[in-house]
Parts: sequence; C-alpha cells; structure tokens
Amino acid sequence: MRFSLGRVGLAFAAAILAVAGPARAQPPATPVRLSLAYDGRLIIKVLDIHFDEQATPTGFGAAASLRSYGILAAFKTFDVKASARGRIEDGAPRPGQFLYDNRDGKRERKVQVVWRQGEVAMTSTPVFSNLGQPPASLEQKLASADPLTQLMRIALAPTPAGVCTGAPRFFDGKQLYALEFEHGQTIAVGPSQRALGVTSLVRCDVHYREIAGFKPKPPEKRNQGLKSQISVAFGQLGAGGPWVIERISADTVLGPAVIELKHVQMSRDVSPPQD
Repeated sequence: MRFSLGRVGLAFAAAILAVAGPARAQPPATPVRLSLAYDGRLIIKVLDIHFDEQATPTGFGAAASLRSYGILAAFKTFDVKASARGRIEDGAPRPGQFLYDNRDGKRERKVQVVWRQGEVAMTSTPVFSNLGQPPASLEQKLASADPLTQLMRIALAPTPAGVCTGAPRFFDGKQLYALEFEHGQTIAVGPSQRALGVTSLVRCDVHYREIAGFKPKPPEKRNQGLKSQISVAFGQLGAGGPWVIERISADTVLGPAVIELKHVQMSRDVSPPQD
C-alpha cells in the first residue's frame, strides 16, 4: 500500500478540515493576519509545515508550505508550496485561484486552478497523463473548494458548533475527496495550548473518502495509507478569535502520525490581501 505523506500532510495540515453544513463563516470586522507553524511526527519529527492566512471583510489570501524533514527526507523527498485567494461573499470564503507547486526530488509539478462563474479551469506543468478514473466532473468541482479556502472557512467559523460538522469536498486540480466530520466535543485547554493563545478547544473524528480523480483501486486501499479515522482538535485564538487546527493524529501504515501546532502569530493586518 502506498502512503502519500506529502499529500496527506497538505490535506490535513493545510486545511483539509473545513466548515460545511448550516454553519456560516463570519467575516472579520477588521483585517487579520495569522502565521502558523506545525511539526509533523512519525515517532520523530518528519515534517515542517507553515501556514499564512489573511482576511478582510471582503477577501482572503492563504499560503502553505510542507517539507520532508530528518530521516523521512532520506527516503521520501518532497517540498510542497501552495497558495489561494478569493472573495468573501455572504459571510463565506469563495474559491478563486489555487496554486500548487510540488517538488519530489525527481521532478517539479505546478498546478493552477481557477474558479469562475459556472467554470473551473485547471492547468498543469507537466500535463497530467490522465485525470483519474473517473475524473472529477464540472458539477463536482463547482461544489468543492481548494484546501486553503476550506482552511479559511474554519478560521472564520462563528461558533464551536460550526467547526466539526458536515462533509466538505476538496479539489486540488486533479483529485477530489471529502472529509466527513462526527463526534464533535469541547475539551479542556491545557497549559501548552494556553501558551499559544488558545482559549477554547473542540475535538472531532474525521473520515477521509476518495470521490474522483484517483487511480482505480479496491475500496480497502482508497485511504491514502490511513488505518484509522483522523482525530482533529481545533483551537480558538483569544476571545472570539479565529479557529485553527491545533492537533491532528491518525494511525498509518508507517505508524502513529501526529501534526501539532507549535507557533502562532496573529496581528491586525494593515495591508489586506488583494480581493
């Protein structure tokens, strides 16, 4: 079974975890900027992950980087950079443009996805040899969003009930998948989370489900190497502040995997992203 830690790491840490269902995001009254740093561990540290997010009442921008580290880099090299920008309409971030650049030590692939009215356009260099069996349909693409836009929907959730809910869909230019949330519950904030500025914690179980754009394989292998559901904790920064992924854990074919928040910087951004 092939375990794509780079793709799973981006999906997990880069916001595969999104707000859906009846909850609605709350646009910030003033521009806000977040900088988040994460460590990814398979017993020892194997991933460096960083996110930057900006939001205004009308638009947002986000960027993520993911790099193999330490002993993992000796076996699996990857350096992933992604960015997204879009508008905030009716209180919700809408996908606009998503850029994805992946270097695996052998080649580099650049992908651009643009959402327009009734259209989702994708370009890839080099060109994908195929778009999966079956490929994602236009209807499916229009009903999805890129991982970073989904992260912004989490950040702007107005209440804890808006964090662990629904089954949002993610599209990265080729692969389309869903994350199904359940068992959301409030948990106690510990000293390490409090030191990061976290004032509230919500934990839930998440199930990963492939939908389109993947190679054909039996059902038991459509899980990116996961051997359990994903456990996710979301933390709220300050009183009424944005929500961020605080910790992600799951059992994988390589052992227990954990992605954990290590550094937070939040400021009121005087230079808002281009809407």
